[in-house]
Amino acid sequence: MMRGLIMMLFLTCWGLSSDSSAQMQVEHLNRGGIAVFQQEGCFLSWRLLADEPYDTGFNIYRDGQLLNDEPLTATTNYLDADGRVGSTYALKKVINGRELKEAEASFKYIEQTEGAHAGYFDIPLKRPAKGVNGGEYSPNDGSAGDLNGDGTYELVLMWSPNNAKDNSHRGVSDQVILDAYTLDGEHLWRIELGPNIRSGAHYTQFLVYDFNGDGKSEMMVKTAPGTRYGTGALLSKGPAATADHSVNYTNSTGYIIEGPEYVTVFDGATGKELATADYWPQRGRVRNWGDSYGNRMDRFNATVAYVDGERPSAIFQRGYYTRLTMAAWDWRDGELTQRWTFDSDTRGNEAYAGQGNHSIHVIDANNDGRHDIVTGPAIIASDGTGMHTTGMGHGDATHVTYMLKDFPYPQIAMPHESGGHGFSLRHAHNGEILFNHRNPNDVGRGVGAEIDPEVPGFHFWGTHGMGLYNMTGEKVGDVPRSMNFVVWWDGDLSRELLSGNRIDKWSIANNSAKPLLNAEGARSINGTKATPVLQADLLGDWREEVVLRREDNEALRVYTTTMPTAHRLYTLMHDPVYRVAVSWQNSSYNQPPHPGYYIATDMDFPPPTPRVKVLSGKE
Repeated sequence: MMRGLIMMLFLTCWGLSSDSSAQMQVEHLNRGGIAVFQQEGCFLSWRLLADEPYDTGFNIYRDGQLLNDEPLTATTNYLDADGRVGSTYALKKVINGRELKEAEASFKYIEQTEGAHAGYFDIPLKRPAKGVNGGEYSPNDGSAGDLNGDGTYELVLMWSPNNAKDNSHRGVSDQVILDAYTLDGEHLWRIELGPNIRSGAHYTQFLVYDFNGDGKSEMMVKTAPGTRYGTGALLSKGPAATADHSVNYTNSTGYIIEGPEYVTVFDGATGKELATADYWPQRGRVRNWGDSYGNRMDRFNATVAYVDGERPSAIFQRGYYTRLTMAAWDWRDGELTQRWTFDSDTRGNEAYAGQGNHSIHVIDANNDGRHDIVTGPAIIASDGTGMHTTGMGHGDATHVTYMLKDFPYPQIAMPHESGGHGFSLRHAHNGEILFNHRNPNDVGRGVGAEIDPEVPGFHFWGTHGMGLYNMTGEKVGDVPRSMNFVVWWDGDLSRELLSGNRIDKWSIANNSAKPLLNAEGARSINGTKATPVLQADLLGDWREEVVLRREDNEALRVYTTTMPTAHRLYTLMHDPVYRVAVSWQNSSYNQPPHPGYYIATDMDFPPPTPRVKVLSGKE
């Protein structure tokens, strides 16, 4: 037994699985170089890609002059103290001591700064006109993908009207609108989901990913009769070809509890409809979902997952308060096909009813080389069967990653809404509870992350009088004031606290927060949940960018750190667990992305080499 555990630990630490032949395909990316001009000079940052050696060297040139004495092999950032606005930079790769002739990257030049620790740039938007029901639109959830195959990310943005509804509330909303933009502000396309998709946090979860491996991302989303794309064309493929697109199925209370439901694949470059199929499952009898008016029936989550260990599939979940269902879809070779389905109403699956959260997560729970789906208290295995469930029921937040340095399996942390379960931490592979701090209240928020390099290791905290706990459940401090997102920003391997338009560094010993970013002129989304439009490693080194909406709602504002780091990691977007986390981030109550290996103050270097197949932009 011990010998087997040691072997599994060895394989996990080096990014391998028990299936040594499987490699998950990831998108081709360019260097993503950024050059931020600030008072201290020019801060430069770029990606280390999964298909190159960890010790790959780089030379930096300013206006044709070499800046570094020796190739840079320890980091992927550089501060040029003499850099000024107007300077031009080039990056050249060094392999085995020999510099490649061609420049590796052109840099995105950023001249706006916010305080001492951030640069930013704006992406101008085409704000929709007021809706037919009076709704005013503002930027809401976002996602990222390389839509045109050039190695640079584009953003897909969901516009939300101010008459959007929570599922528990009556009322008519205006339609959901999805836009695509380049980072330079070019508007690529618009998709209008139409009157038969209600607006609200739980209704529309959109997936942006290269599903078919052609080097360009597609978008998959739930649609209905009346959905328009591109130049205003209505859906016309599969079951949508014979639909009556003039019918509005919204009832007098604002709910939509009848009419066709689809899942559609859209071309990422043009927004054109590629394929449409009937959504699974259809509504059926409304009461079977736990109420009579359409609240619990229309609770959706979605994610990308590599359930075959090699290529991405789309996972669409419906229901979690009572009936819990899930379907895996493949978009390959021009065909949209269903891989498997799961239904808690199926005999043998009854224990999974009511075992879902307002979010969905993905991890290889048992190290078989394939992704499993974490609904919160339960896991659906890569083959569409139930793996295990705690039976603790619904919660509002989940955090899933490798939290123990010397343990081969990941962990799951979550607060609980009812049953007095409070906050729990468990192993993903077998559901074993590591600690459970009970609480009679609805612990509506909770976080699990390493947040202080002076106190290494993951810590956990939540609302309603919970403390700050370590991995064994021992209280080690007071609860940080933020219980929201965590982000890599300041250069160490711990994460910082992100809530609203602020980033803070937490000190456990001092029970205090040090401000790192106060994003003046920018705002978060989703009301009191105060989440970013998107948090992801979009540019530069492995630290994360934060996308907020400008306060006038006419632009997105992308913030990037200018704090040097002594650590070198591969771009997080070439870690499949982190990359698919960016896809699920917009689901319901947004959660921060986490990686598929242990990142913390006491981690070993070099980090695991990603076992992935990097596609070219031309495949």
